[in-house]
Formats: sequence, C-alpha cells, structure tokens
Amino acid sequence: MSTEWLAIQSFQRSQDLLAAINTLSIHTKLKMNEHTDEERAESVTEARETLTSFLKGFEQLVERAEQAGDGPLLGVDPRTSQLARSFAHARRERRRFRSCLFREPISSTVDLLISTDETDQQTLVECLSELRTLVEEHVQTDTARIFRDF
Repeated sequence: MSTEWLAIQSFQRSQDLLAAINTLSIHTKLKMNEHTDEERAESVTEARETLTSFLKGFEQLVERAEQAGDGPLLGVDPRTSQLARSFAHARRERRRFRSCLFREPISSTVDLLISTDETDQQTLVECLSELRTLVEEHVQTDTARIFRDF
C-alpha cells in the first residue's frame, strides 16, 4: 500500500474521530450550561460509541508503543502507529498536555464518557480538547503527505 493511500485512510479516520470529539464536546458544554440538546441525541450516542471504541483500542496501542520504544508495532498501519507514539511521547513530556487523558490510564477517560457527574463533565471537556489537538496535529501530517505534489 502506498504511503499516499495510508495517509488518505488515516486522514479519513482522523476526520471521523474529530467529528465525534466535536459532537460530544458541544453536547457536554451545552449540558453543563443547562441547555437541552435533544436534537443531537442520536449523533451524541454515536459519538460516544466511536470514542469509546477508539480509546479502548488506542489504549492497547499506546501500551505497545511505550514497550516497543523505537521498534515497529507489528500488525498496525504506520500512521496509527505514529499517532500512538505521539500520544506516548506527549504523555512522557507532560508540558503541553495536562488533562487526565495524558496523566492516567486511558480507561479512566472512557469512564468519563458515560459519567453524568458535573465535575467529570468538565474533566471530559478538557480531555476531549487535548485529544482534538493531538489528532489535529496528526491530520496536518496526513494532509502534507496527500497534497505534497500540488
């Protein structure tokens, strides 16, 4: 598979993930400010499912990336592997990313996705914001690879 095709696939997966992050972030912020968001209920459920599925699988990839160091992650496409490595690096660095997503096991953020506690909702918004930043940086690399010849 060409690197261009891998970048296109990664770009599409990242866009789907960003859409889920944005949907859930907006919904959570509205809810925290006591606004109803009934018209978005179905898309919020889908966003939660998307993020839960992603984070559960991603946690295993990040663990593998941390154990492998600079070695390859077998059975994982290079772009997904790079996202996991970027996350692991950000977790070690702790300068830019300070939410619990980067300080605690990823499974604790998965728990926040279903929590109704007000404090948890604020924490979730912080986690989603930082996840969005990491994914957007990843998308920039994909975009550069896709459009490098233009």
